[in-house]
Amino acid sequence: MYNLLEDWKESKKDIYAIADFHQKFEHIHPFQDGNGRIGRFIILRQCLENNVDLIAIDDEYNKEYREALYKAQTIGNLEQLVQVFEKCQKRLDEKLQSYTLTIEQVSKEVD
Repeated sequence: MYNLLEDWKESKKDIYAIADFHQKFEHIHPFQDGNGRIGRFIILRQCLENNVDLIAIDDEYNKEYREALYKAQTIGNLEQLVQVFEKCQKRLDEKLQSYTLTIEQVSKEVD
């Protein structure tokens, strides 16, 4: 068995380390109901703390995410999970682009 927190402390704190931590956490987490939400919250926190573009898994990539997570947990291959994370980063960036004008407008009004 692995020591999840020690592995994280020694990692590079990049998208691969986040994917590795996530697949291990989801594998050992004792509760079937709710562990996905907690795991995805941890992903967001790790991104924020380590200056990694946010990863938000939404419905569009949910099936692909679950398949990639299963693959990472069963054969130890993180590539597909990292690819899904990268797609999720891009999708979130695109979603946030649509709010850029609103954010700028509110920012001007606040200043």
